[in-house]
Amino acid sequence: MVVAHLPLAWIVARAAGMVALALLTLSTWLGLAMSTRILGVRRQKALLGWHQTLVWTGLSMLVLHAGALLFDPVLHFGLPSVLVPFAASWRPAAVAMGVVAGWLSLMLALSFRARRWIGHRGWRLLHYASFGAFGLALLHALSAGTDFAGSKGTIVAVVALAPVLWLGFLRILEPRTRSARRAAPAIQPV
Repeated sequence: MVVAHLPLAWIVARAAGMVALALLTLSTWLGLAMSTRILGVRRQKALLGWHQTLVWTGLSMLVLHAGALLFDPVLHFGLPSVLVPFAASWRPAAVAMGVVAGWLSLMLALSFRARRWIGHRGWRLLHYASFGAFGLALLHALSAGTDFAGSKGTIVAVVALAPVLWLGFLRILEPRTRSARRAAPAIQPV
């Protein structure tokens, strides 16, 4: 079996990367669903807790993904390779997409705590970066991830992207009257 010949660090990095992508994708879906209010206004506070939990759990898997790459005997990644865009010698553009997506995701997760200082409007504008983080993470997985070659990558991309596109268009096309904006709960994420 091929897996027996792969270094343990590479197996952990691959698994943690896939779990991180799945959790951050679920968080993106939930955030968009909450912003469209298709799940109901009354559930917003409970759903916000799940949204934040998915983000932080996804980020912890991202840390495991990057940390395991530091121990990979084949790639020889150093700390700059996993922290600085374009510092990796192996597929620098593909790795840079993952690095930028990770930093954007961390910034978005921290924005929940900074909301009182940046205000609701600033926080909502900042959350538009979630589209970039999601897109870059998906492109990273498809271009740097060895498990998503061929049709598997196409299936992963469609499954991850379709709800984001549908909810994103629903959010954009949703009629927003002035009274609806005033009645919207204060915890509404983008």
